[in-house]
Amino acid sequence: MTGKGLYNESANSVKNGNYIPEPQTDFIFAIVGEELGFVGCIAILLLLMLIAAECVVTGARAPDMQGRLICFGVASIVVFQTFINIGVVTAILPNTGIPLPFVSYGMSSLVAMYAGIGLVLNVRFRKKSLLEEVKDEHRFDSA
Repeated sequence: MTGKGLYNESANSVKNGNYIPEPQTDFIFAIVGEELGFVGCIAILLLLMLIAAECVVTGARAPDMQGRLICFGVASIVVFQTFINIGVVTAILPNTGIPLPFVSYGMSSLVAMYAGIGLVLNVRFRKKSLLEEVKDEHRFDSA
């Protein structure tokens, strides 16, 4: 249930026995499963689904269609990448090279995820739609 423990250095370990090609990138979920066990895997899945759920809630509350599309798009990317990565690790799907969001080692994926979450936060803190802001600016300019 709780795995072999963090930073397990035994010779029959998945990461030390060379059983998987790239343990820090595409197959990080296998390492999490070995070191943290079922509890760690469920914790990562819950955190990723919480991120996706918050994106959906933000999208539902967005004042304009652009905000909704951004939020639902980021949520769908997080869910899709999580599903594909875990499917690859569990051998349900062929190896595709899609990283686990916010967990895998790939820097370009991490930067893209942070940019997406930044856009979602921008939508969350926006009070008016962009169209209303433009109308307000033109009203003040003509006065």
